[in-house]
Amino acid sequence: MIAASLFALAALAQSTPTFGGEVCSPSEGPEVGVGILCDRARIAIDARELTVARDLATTASDLAPSYPGVWIVRAEVERLGRRLDKARDLYEKAAALEPENPAILIMMGDFEAGEGNVRGAALLYERAFDIDANYPGLGERLDAVTDDAPSSSEI
Repeated sequence: MIAASLFALAALAQSTPTFGGEVCSPSEGPEVGVGILCDRARIAIDARELTVARDLATTASDLAPSYPGVWIVRAEVERLGRRLDKARDLYEKAAALEPENPAILIMMGDFEAGEGNVRGAALLYERAFDIDANYPGLGERLDAVTDDAPSSSEI
């Protein structure tokens, strides 16, 4: 049953929460080009060009460290490189910058679900639900993980 939940979550994760464009792309100041760097880093991620993606994402975060989107992109790079603890830390950094942003929590939940941490995903989705119960796709994610999440006695 857990495998079915993870499969359902993988399908939902393909519909990434709306986040990043406006946050990763400041509209004024010296960081204006950061959105372009993030976009190019994501293209490099899709092409599995880890070194290029890491360089672009690092440059973006150096230029605009106060924008959560740059940390999300860096986390995606580290996930691709299977540096999971580093990816988790970067997602946490993004969430610390905008703790009331459900999209960040959902992306973190998708990350945890993708790594098989159903319980961790459920906790993150529940936090997002507390912020915005009507966030698109969140209900389905919660249903997928709460149906099969192990109880505390099973852990």
